[in-house]
Amino acid sequence: MSISEMQKKIMKISGLSKQGLWFPHSSEKMTGIDVAQEVKDIQSFIGIRKAIEKGVVGEEYFSKLADKVIDSDKLNRARGALIGAAIGDALGTTIEFTQPGSFTPVTDITGGGPFNLKAGEWTDDCSMMLCLAHSLVRRKSFDLKDQIELYIKWWKDGAFSVTAECFDIGVTVQSALENYLSTGNPESGPTDEYSAGNGSLMRLAPVPIRYISDFAEAVEYSGKSSLTTHGAIEAIDACRYFGGLLWGALNGASKDELLNGIYDPTGTYWTKNPPCTSIKKLLEEKSYKTKNSNEVRGSGYVIHTLEAVLWAFSNSSSFEEGLLKVVNLGEDADTTGCIYGQLAGAFYGERKVPIRWVDKVKFNHMFYLKAQELLDCSET
Repeated sequence: MSISEMQKKIMKISGLSKQGLWFPHSSEKMTGIDVAQEVKDIQSFIGIRKAIEKGVVGEEYFSKLADKVIDSDKLNRARGALIGAAIGDALGTTIEFTQPGSFTPVTDITGGGPFNLKAGEWTDDCSMMLCLAHSLVRRKSFDLKDQIELYIKWWKDGAFSVTAECFDIGVTVQSALENYLSTGNPESGPTDEYSAGNGSLMRLAPVPIRYISDFAEAVEYSGKSSLTTHGAIEAIDACRYFGGLLWGALNGASKDELLNGIYDPTGTYWTKNPPCTSIKKLLEEKSYKTKNSNEVRGSGYVIHTLEAVLWAFSNSSSFEEGLLKVVNLGEDADTTGCIYGQLAGAFYGERKVPIRWVDKVKFNHMFYLKAQELLDCSET
C-alpha cells in the first residue's frame, strides 16, 4: 500500500469512527488516543483467560475484575454467540468456495482464502452481524430502515469491515440493497424461491440476544430481520426457527431440548405459527443426526446450511469439534462456520470457546462490547 493509499484509508477510518461505525481503539500506540475503560476491561478478561490456559493463574483471578466484566451465565452465552460467529467466519474463509475433498482439512485460523485475508480477519458475515447489532443498540428497538441503512454504509463505505472495505458481498444481498436505494422500501429482499440463501441467517445472533427475555419476540423479530435482504419464505422461516434455537441456547436449554423436533419452550408457538414445509420436514425427521459428512452439504442454500449446522452441533461434544466438522464441508465454509459458531457459542458459552482462537480474531473486543450492549438493551 502506497503512502497516499494509507492516508486515504486513515481518513476513511477516521470518518467512520466519528459516525460510530468503526471499532473502538484497543491500543494507545500510533494514535495516542486513550483506550476506553470498557475495552481495557475486556482486554483484561481475555488476558486472564489466556493466563489460565497457560497455567499461570487460576479462575479466582477473575475476581480482580469489575463486577460487570465477570460474566453472568447470560453474558457468557451472549459473548459466546458473537465471538463464536467471528471465529467460525475467520476459520472458514480459508476454504471458502472450495469443493468437498479438494482441500486439506483446516484445523486452525490461518487466513488466506479467496480474499487473501490475514489470520483472524473475518468476512461480510460478521460485518453485517455487527451492523444489525449496532442498529438494535442505537435505536433501542427493531428498525428495519435503520438496519438496511447500516448495511448500505458497510457496502458503500466499509462500516464495520475488518479492512474498511466491502470486499465480499452476496448476489442476493447486493440486489436487495440496490432495490432499497431505488424504492426506499426496507423490505427489499427478493421473494422468489431461488433466492433462499443463508445471508440473513449468518448475521442473526444479535436479535435473540436483544430479545432474550421473550421467546415469541425473539422468533418474530428474527424472521423480520431477514426481510431487508432475503424475502424468500425459506430464508425467513430459517431465521425464525434458528432465532428460537439461539434463544434456547442463550437461556441454558440442554442439547436434547434444543434438538427434539422444533424447539418450543411455550409448547404452542409453532402450532400457531408453523414454519414452511421444508424446514418442518428437516426438523421433524431429524435425519441430520445420523448422516455422514458426505451426505451433508455446506452450500449457500439456507436449508443446506441449516442442516449442516444442526448435523455438526448434534454430532459433537465441544465448540471446536463441531466447528471443524462443519467448516471442513467446504463450499460456503465461512458462513456455515459463522452460523454454527453462533449456536455453539451460545450453547457452550464463551468460557468454553478456545482462547487461542479468540485471541486471533481481529477486533475481538468489539464482539464482547456488543454482547454487553445488547443485553443492556434487553433490560430496558
